[in-house]
Amino acid sequence: MGLRVSTKSKKSPLLLFAGFLISISLVWILSSGCFEGPGDVFREYSEVIIQDVDVMSTPKAVGTLLTVTPYIRNNQDTDSSMLSVKVKIIDQETQLIVAEKNIDMGYIKAQSLAYNSVSLEVENSGNYDVEVQLFEDSQLIGSESRAITIKEKLSADQPVDILLTDMNLLITQFTDRDTKAVVDISPAIYNQGGDSRALTMVVTASANPYTIYTESDELGIVEGSSRLRGNMRFVLPRKAEYTFLVTVEENGREIVSSEVTETVKMDQIERNTARNYPLVEKGTPVEVPTKEKGSPGFEGLMVYAVLLLTAGLVKRKGLENKKELESKKDGNEGLNG
Repeated sequence: MGLRVSTKSKKSPLLLFAGFLISISLVWILSSGCFEGPGDVFREYSEVIIQDVDVMSTPKAVGTLLTVTPYIRNNQDTDSSMLSVKVKIIDQETQLIVAEKNIDMGYIKAQSLAYNSVSLEVENSGNYDVEVQLFEDSQLIGSESRAITIKEKLSADQPVDILLTDMNLLITQFTDRDTKAVVDISPAIYNQGGDSRALTMVVTASANPYTIYTESDELGIVEGSSRLRGNMRFVLPRKAEYTFLVTVEENGREIVSSEVTETVKMDQIERNTARNYPLVEKGTPVEVPTKEKGSPGFEGLMVYAVLLLTAGLVKRKGLENKKELESKKDGNEGLNG
């Protein structure tokens, strides 16, 4: 007479472990920012994006003139549909729109960058948001926002105080069988003081102490509380790394000098891709951020949880095997008896 023992099917611990890992992975993905707000979703998944927004300001007799330049990039392998941009100036305190204009961008060729500027007037000083919305065939596909502060204009007899803030770099084309790049350089200045005298901006690109390229731009008189950019064009060999130094002279006398803190590798920059680099006053020490010792982040907690789960599964598996062996032993003894 045979003895048949019925056993209940159990889920493999490996399947439970795999399911747990999948759940943890989903939580990690959600917490790491892969699913962001509407603006970030546009940037991540849209083929036509707002790559950058530049805002410059010029004081007027009444109010301030803001010049907004959106940079629109088409990452598709085909030309875009009809594009347009809406620019809004929003008062941060009241959330009211104080100025608004539209720009027709037309069609942008495949893998290309296009930009256009629009000027809007703001009457009062204060804090504002510059919101740029991108439309393709009248459908909203992206948005970007920049916060700006408009200060009251200082009197003309105040001393000039020029600050170099950042530098835009854009490769417009390659020449000489792609060995050289035509590079547009646009450093920005902010006059924190009174009206200046005639200003000249000089940009120096150095590949090494013996290979130096220099271009300049006549800025003229820059009024107090103004923000503007100089514009220079270089033709630089691509197989080189460059340091950039920007100097501003007033009537031939140097008043400020700032530099890009990192080395620019020209052959790693794609054509029609705008880059922005902060400018730091020459001689200013650059602090290297250090990691703070503290409690582990989400990744550390996840690894810790996985280790605990693995240890638990191993222990549980060992207990199940032990019980199974004892059960078999008891069954065999019964049969022998």
